[in-house]
Amino acid sequence: MDGNQDVVIAIGQQAELRMSGDDDGDNKLLDFIEKYIESGGKINKASKSDDGSHIKIQKVPKMMLRKNNWKEYYKPKEIAIGPLHAFTKSLKNTDDLKHRLTARFIKESGRDGRTLLEEIKKNISQLKECFDLNVIPPLFNDDDKELARLLFLDGCFVLQFIDSYVKGDIKEFEISSGQVVEIQHDLFLLENQIPFRVLIILMRLSKEGVRLATNIYRFIFLNNMVPHNFCSNWAQDIFFANLEFLVNKKNIIEDDKLPAHLLDLLRSKLLFNEDEPEYDHESRTGGNTTDTLLYYKHSFRNVQDLKEVGIMLKPDYSRGLKSVSFSSPLYIFGKLNLPPLIVDDSTARKLLNLVAYEMCPDNNKKNYTVTSYLRLLDSLIDSEQDVKDLRLAHILRNHLSSDAKVAQLFNTIGSSLVPYDAYLSVKIEIQKHYERKIVAWKAQFYRDYCKSPWTILALLAAAAALILTGIQTYYSVNNPS
Repeated sequence: MDGNQDVVIAIGQQAELRMSGDDDGDNKLLDFIEKYIESGGKINKASKSDDGSHIKIQKVPKMMLRKNNWKEYYKPKEIAIGPLHAFTKSLKNTDDLKHRLTARFIKESGRDGRTLLEEIKKNISQLKECFDLNVIPPLFNDDDKELARLLFLDGCFVLQFIDSYVKGDIKEFEISSGQVVEIQHDLFLLENQIPFRVLIILMRLSKEGVRLATNIYRFIFLNNMVPHNFCSNWAQDIFFANLEFLVNKKNIIEDDKLPAHLLDLLRSKLLFNEDEPEYDHESRTGGNTTDTLLYYKHSFRNVQDLKEVGIMLKPDYSRGLKSVSFSSPLYIFGKLNLPPLIVDDSTARKLLNLVAYEMCPDNNKKNYTVTSYLRLLDSLIDSEQDVKDLRLAHILRNHLSSDAKVAQLFNTIGSSLVPYDAYLSVKIEIQKHYERKIVAWKAQFYRDYCKSPWTILALLAAAAALILTGIQTYYSVNNPS
């Protein structure tokens, strides 16, 4: 048996091992263990991605639903997209809205609806593989044509909503401002997704494909939580160029180059679309056990503690949420660079769904950048004063009613995150700086005597007076006459 091949064990097979007779059961158990060893210890669950290139569309991991009554953050409030919530009664009153936007999309595409639907049907086997098995209700699982109709309707709706939202004519469909906001948020829920390939198929058939791709880019930009400056324009250009490439019919699309869905596309935007290494504990600590223990007994608790030892906070726009670094030149002052983050009414829903996406069982790449950044912020924020300092440093852009609400938000989220930490090495360096006594003395001296021009002048005057007194004493002793 190939050592790289996963051993797939169904629940029924495990039960059979337990219920077999003595000799037969022994043989089956030992055979299973032998195969398990040969496979490198890999166990495949139903939700595992076959090719490892993408996380399948699936339910929010149960571990995320046990925390602080977060269920409301994962459920759509206005529109159901995809099969998982297709039969939710409270969302059925928006079916007419789907039909109206779909009709507009078909009209503007320059194609008839049957052509678009048939193309979805032609690709339904591949599209179905993008879903975890327990996401698709029996009706759609047993009838590919029903699933194709659903994906066609939802795909047309999503593209037309985004297009009209960006163009500013969404009100033509008699949608209230409140509905528009809720639908916008619903499109970034983990359980409310359809494969991005559905959108690509429809855009490639539409005569407005390039415009639709452009407006998806703008829509993601409008929902991005990481602000940008002129230094990061190159990342925007690359991001947009990728979408244009996907819409071009001449280009062959490889699955690993395609976003899984809109939430995955938003995450790529937050990380500036760069390839990420797998999470590796040893690489984060240099394999140094002492360093690891140093972090786990870390004594800094918040921004105030960092200020006490002269660590300054600086915004870094260069690499999205990965713009985290620490430096301590000459061991005098420290500088912690952090990516800025916009905090508004939608932030909690987006962040928690991004964390849930990273926590999916088939996250084979083990990239936990969003989770790690939230853990880092939680370690820095204890009170509204910490939020205020982060805000004054242009790291947090608070659109909520108070700094206290932001502190409560990150403390609530951070207290329940799983212990993956892509920034462990940064925290270790901060702890090393924090424990240097000379750093604390220098920081104390700076706070007491160098905080304002007046204290500096007073310090210089005192030093000058001391020097003059010394000179006068010297001459009075050596030249008494």
